[in-house]
Amino acid sequence: MKRVVALLMLVSFVATVSAQIVKMSEEPTDQQFRKAVKTLMYKTNGHDLTPKRLEAMERVQSVLNRFEREEWHAYRKESDAEALAEMEKRGVPYYLRQSFEKVCKEVRTTKVKEGTVAVWLLYNMGYIVKTPTTTFAIDLYSKYTERLLDMIDFGMVTHAHSDHNNSAFTKGLESRNKLVLAAFDIKNVEEMRVEDGGEYTFGDVKVRVTLGDHNKKALKTVASFEIDCGANTNHTVIYHTGDTYNYRQLNPEKDVDIFIPHIRVGLNIPEAIEKFHPHHLFMSHLQELGHRVHKWRWTFHDALRLKEKWNHDHMWIPCWGERIIYNRNDWK
Repeated sequence: MKRVVALLMLVSFVATVSAQIVKMSEEPTDQQFRKAVKTLMYKTNGHDLTPKRLEAMERVQSVLNRFEREEWHAYRKESDAEALAEMEKRGVPYYLRQSFEKVCKEVRTTKVKEGTVAVWLLYNMGYIVKTPTTTFAIDLYSKYTERLLDMIDFGMVTHAHSDHNNSAFTKGLESRNKLVLAAFDIKNVEEMRVEDGGEYTFGDVKVRVTLGDHNKKALKTVASFEIDCGANTNHTVIYHTGDTYNYRQLNPEKDVDIFIPHIRVGLNIPEAIEKFHPHHLFMSHLQELGHRVHKWRWTFHDALRLKEKWNHDHMWIPCWGERIIYNRNDWK
């Protein structure tokens, strides 16, 4: 009898896994994909992983997994308006364009209430944050970055790698006489070169910098930004660590509301959580299209597996174009 039960359990398990594999391998129709994109951006959120959210993530991931690095570079380089419009009718370019248009509109029109911050993920580890008085961005990249720059008061770049450091962002802010904080010299940009332990003030916003290692050879090359968003946000603190991989170097001085790390660079996330107890963690550096599909392009599946392993109540898997209105009092 035990053997029969065990066999039935095994058959059930294999059937479930097989169904998942079939589901993952099926490419959604254009209509299904567009619906999934809208579900991620408008109808669900990265904190509450409802069946509706998970299904949308699965469908979007299926399309992302078919978008090769060469297609990404071709899209990035395309400058002909007609050819670009054709690309953006479907697939990943459609999602990139739709998420950009949503972020651009919302950054311009969102009225941030006292005590809150609005946070958008644009792409990879590129975030825009808007307080009642100030708007800033970190590691921002989009094909249409320049359309955002008039709305941004200052910028930050964690390190020099091209999936974080984009010349349209840095030079665009420079041309508007807006400062960029960076841990390296940006060619033809008069940025504010940060120092380890340096503190910088932009209106109500205060930024403290810690320099850390990207890996065992690239030492002190990545800036972690501890950002106190100001009294009118109840001093909400965002801690963006870029590609820092050594958790021992993470050293926030204040109570961290939102921790934004690269989840697969080698950073020991559980130890980081234990060290400074962030209230929320935004799982980031997902879907970096400049990497090959099966090499360093971390997926929603990677994030979901890690989320199951790590012990934290509030892990978000934000998606491109998603807006998060954060009020720290709601989570006390």
